[in-house]
Amino acid sequence: MRSHRRFCSLNARPEDLSCQRERDFQGEPNRIQHMRRLFACCCPNAWSLIACGRTVGCHGFADVKHESNAFTLQRKILPVELKVVPVEVALLQIMNQPPICNAIIQLIEWFDEPDRYILILERPDPCKSLDSFLQDYGGYVTEDMARDIMWQSVAAAFQCSKRGVMHRDIKLENLLINPHTLAVKLIDFGCGDLIKKSGYDIFEGTTEYFPPEFFLKGRYHAGPATVWSLCVLMFRMVCGYLPFAEDDITSGALHFRDGLSNECCDLIRWCLQRNPTIRLNLQKLQ
Repeated sequence: MRSHRRFCSLNARPEDLSCQRERDFQGEPNRIQHMRRLFACCCPNAWSLIACGRTVGCHGFADVKHESNAFTLQRKILPVELKVVPVEVALLQIMNQPPICNAIIQLIEWFDEPDRYILILERPDPCKSLDSFLQDYGGYVTEDMARDIMWQSVAAAFQCSKRGVMHRDIKLENLLINPHTLAVKLIDFGCGDLIKKSGYDIFEGTTEYFPPEFFLKGRYHAGPATVWSLCVLMFRMVCGYLPFAEDDITSGALHFRDGLSNECCDLIRWCLQRNPTIRLNLQKLQ
């Protein structure tokens, strides 16, 4: 499932963002020297590791490379469009302000180059995508395990909401999980935006997780849309399949896997109400 995304300046230029980095990236020597200092602080062998990273995934238009099993950083390379700051950088800087939310990926540093941006991101070790994790369990997990994962996912979404950020692409592929501790991290803010009281009329994200009001009325709001995507995620975790096909989002019926508790099914039904005004809100879901 490919996300629909855009690049957005959020009315910001690179020099407007208050990241802790040197401002002069015009000269190649200055940029390289700064990268050397940054990586040396994180790991004595960091600079040698940066050149031999392997691609571990592709998110939208970006290649993600893991630099080393021991060096827990990853770099994400984004193409430059009109020399504006990618929305992901701006939103991650908002989300990385104290107090830190442990369930949201950390942006360590970013660099603007003539033809690309490089994002240096935290990489939990060990970790895998939630999609891959579910495959290891045969496609779905127990309610108790799903509850633990959902608690962290909802906490991450709630922190985003408190800071005026809408992730807009919460799905299996955008959650990393430690397979031993079940610690979760929300990644990839490339489809996100600042929360607008007036709502949105532009499609961003992954179709199967999008709320019915967008397809019915052409407009949606951050809170109800986030709850919808979270509970599509929950349904997928406990059932092993998505609740609706793309053409059934506005009218399809829910069909649960046998053996689920009434409480679990009732919660999902409440969150997947097609009328956003009676859908469970994010604060109560937390």
